[in-house]
Amino acid sequence: MSAGYIVQVLVSQHAGFDPYTLHARLQDWRRDIQLVGGDHDHVTFSLPTADLPLAVDVALAEPEVYAQALCDALTWTPRWHQRWPTMAERYHASIVVALTPQRPMNHASLLLAFLAVLDTVLGELDPAELDNLVLHWMPAQQLLTYEQYRELRMDLGPCGPAVNIRIANATGRPGELLADTVGLSELGLPDLQTVFRGEDPSEVMDRLRLLVRRMFVGDRLGCAWIEEASMVPPMRDTLTLKLDRKETDSW
Repeated sequence: MSAGYIVQVLVSQHAGFDPYTLHARLQDWRRDIQLVGGDHDHVTFSLPTADLPLAVDVALAEPEVYAQALCDALTWTPRWHQRWPTMAERYHASIVVALTPQRPMNHASLLLAFLAVLDTVLGELDPAELDNLVLHWMPAQQLLTYEQYRELRMDLGPCGPAVNIRIANATGRPGELLADTVGLSELGLPDLQTVFRGEDPSEVMDRLRLLVRRMFVGDRLGCAWIEEASMVPPMRDTLTLKLDRKETDSW
């Protein structure tokens, strides 16, 4: 499978794909999508753009195929209480959806195209499977239930499930915490980070979620920032924010 923007859907079992059914469902969204090739285990589509087309792969894979990335997601999804040995007993298959642009493209266009394919794949699953699956959102280093995925889409728009907000004691100074985002850089935007103390981490996370949505739609951030490298891995370009309470209380 090609590399690219990847989400792994962990399921209890999966019998395989009907390439022509998936293609027909995608053509309900866009008639110009082409089926490049496909079989029981792997389907490839081509999505035309104003430039070079997007390649999209949908494939079955063993859940452990992205073992290291899964471990990272377990680390950075603090609300997730299941460890991998428990999950391995429950999830015996996975569906990998990977979108690969041949050249850099607009972040919104890329994500909306990806979500259209992902939603098509999810729509082919049995409703009972939807209630139990796990979305391993690799670019954001997080795990989501289907219900969490839907809530983030409704509350924050397309960027909701695509960006994870992490809290870490990264500076080593007592009482000081780092909040940062993971997932924007995978869309061609800088990630965000801020150092704070004496504030409720959940409130800082809420501010960052709003700033993520502002950045995604092209609005001004409304706070001071400087360009810096990320303080914690993965290494990427970030904007270090100075969140002033007077500026953000009105958000």
